[in-house]
Amino acid sequence: MSNMIKVNSKYEILQIIRDFGEPLEIFREAIQNAFDEDATKVVCHVYENQKISGNELIIDIFNNGKGLPKANIPNFFDLANSTKVNKQLIPDKTKIGYKGHGAKIFFNSIKVIITSKVLNGDYYSVVLNNPIDQIASDKEGIEYSDPISPDDTNVKLPSDWNQGFFVRIIGHLHFRTQHTKFKLNHKHLRDYCMWYTILGTVRTYFDENIKNRQFELYLRSLDCDAFLKDYNSKKAIDPLPIIEQYENSNFEKISMGHYFPSERSTDKEMKKYVSEIGSNKAYYDYFSQIIYKKPVSCSDGTTFNLIISLEGYETKRRYDILLTGRGRGRTEITHADSDRYGIWACKGGIPVEKVDTWIEGAKGVYTYLQAFIDSDAFSLTANRGSIHNSEIEIIDLIKKKVTDIFNTAEIKGAINQRIEIENMEKKIESIEEDRKALSLRHKNSESRKKIIVGDHIFYEPKKLSSGYYSESETLILLIQLMQAFPNLFTFDIRDYNTTTGIDFVVTHQSNPKYIELKGTFTKSINHPFRYIYKFICYEVMLDPTAIVEDIEPIIAKLKINQGDKFVSFDDNYKGKTFRSYNLIPESAYFTSMEIVELKTILQNVLNARFD
Repeated sequence: MSNMIKVNSKYEILQIIRDFGEPLEIFREAIQNAFDEDATKVVCHVYENQKISGNELIIDIFNNGKGLPKANIPNFFDLANSTKVNKQLIPDKTKIGYKGHGAKIFFNSIKVIITSKVLNGDYYSVVLNNPIDQIASDKEGIEYSDPISPDDTNVKLPSDWNQGFFVRIIGHLHFRTQHTKFKLNHKHLRDYCMWYTILGTVRTYFDENIKNRQFELYLRSLDCDAFLKDYNSKKAIDPLPIIEQYENSNFEKISMGHYFPSERSTDKEMKKYVSEIGSNKAYYDYFSQIIYKKPVSCSDGTTFNLIISLEGYETKRRYDILLTGRGRGRTEITHADSDRYGIWACKGGIPVEKVDTWIEGAKGVYTYLQAFIDSDAFSLTANRGSIHNSEIEIIDLIKKKVTDIFNTAEIKGAINQRIEIENMEKKIESIEEDRKALSLRHKNSESRKKIIVGDHIFYEPKKLSSGYYSESETLILLIQLMQAFPNLFTFDIRDYNTTTGIDFVVTHQSNPKYIELKGTFTKSINHPFRYIYKFICYEVMLDPTAIVEDIEPIIAKLKINQGDKFVSFDDNYKGKTFRSYNLIPESAYFTSMEIVELKTILQNVLNARFD
């Protein structure tokens, strides 16, 4: 007797749904399925229907490909049941999608409707309701409707199409909040489609059939009109978006083929381009050159295509509008150069994952180039996010060949030249940032509050974002006062430390003690009272009845003396009336500690003027 291996299909489908880490893969799967079915046009329309219960998000994606015959409906809904795999379980390598997993990303939604029209054949719709709820229920399997008329679903293909396929995704669960819905804005969606779908393939540079095949995306996202308004000039973007009217709305038409900028490798070419776009940036930032574009064979017959394009800092930002600018960190709605640029492994010409570390002996980060290693020998994981299913021997062979190419004199020379320019750009950037910082600080210094004592001019310490005065600038003020008035205070500083806060070591009654410095005196005390002689601050920020604890903790009460006499080694200031502060510990074992408030001393003792 033999036993059969069983599969929990609902659980497996749920895992595959969750395996798609990037929800925009909805569009990758739909666009690539259209390509496999010989479509020439794909229309993607993302919009919201207003309802009393809230806006209902709808994603419509339809193409004019061969369509899905009624007999093949299970191939769309079933798991790993693809028409692109034969009875011997060998996939059709001329197709991009053959795992039978891709459409499952549509299921993470409230409703999925498909409509198909086959040339001289069936025209029908099928509805799948609440797939996630069905998975969570106790009933067996996941149900979808029998074929019904498209009139009953109002999901129809254009009337002049003889064939095609339409998928409507209603209420995709990933895009329920603004935190995730921003990915459906036009900037992000076009960027994803132009990079991570068949539209971004590099095969157009190697395969004449792919190059000459007509395949276009018509895209309209949530804020398409605003995007087209903002990016209608070559000063803002290059190349300019192509606008097409469809059903009384503007769509962006995107043709197949990864975008590489026009070649600009000489000073004359770069300067001409800078003049054309009216840029005030350095002309060498607009460098661009493809330095390698060839099919390659390994020793075992494994083949791949390799293309390497070197691009200047501003060149990338002309077409990649989500790249961060100089001095700005990456945010959730942008990407950094290191996220996007470098060396990519591709399948079907489509970037899958970065492999910068493949190049032996190199630094492993190539933000000044985009290089693509495209091979059908790569095997992808179920979500097509990695080439880790590939045979190790094949990867090692390709890695070695790519390393050899990168280490040729021609490629190394071109790359090293770009590295030198990149380094120069960084130096110029640093110099420019220093110039801007210097100019800003000079401008700010003119508005800073001055403290004038006779012929001496000091500056009040800055306030930090916390609202407290800067401790380090209080130290500078203290040093300046001690230089200008060397006998003003009755203590000598023996040592100082700035590792954790700023403190001084002094000798008091033959014992070493701390003087702790603060910009603003608050209840935060770094040292135990037993070792503290004085506090020095610019300003005291305590209530008259404040209780202060040290780290032991020992409790001390604040005492304010409004008419105290100033103690000084300088007879000009000795005995002047001022407001003094003391901390009086509750334990008689500890002596009181003076808080020297520089602001009060400047006002009451030195008769300073604050401008």
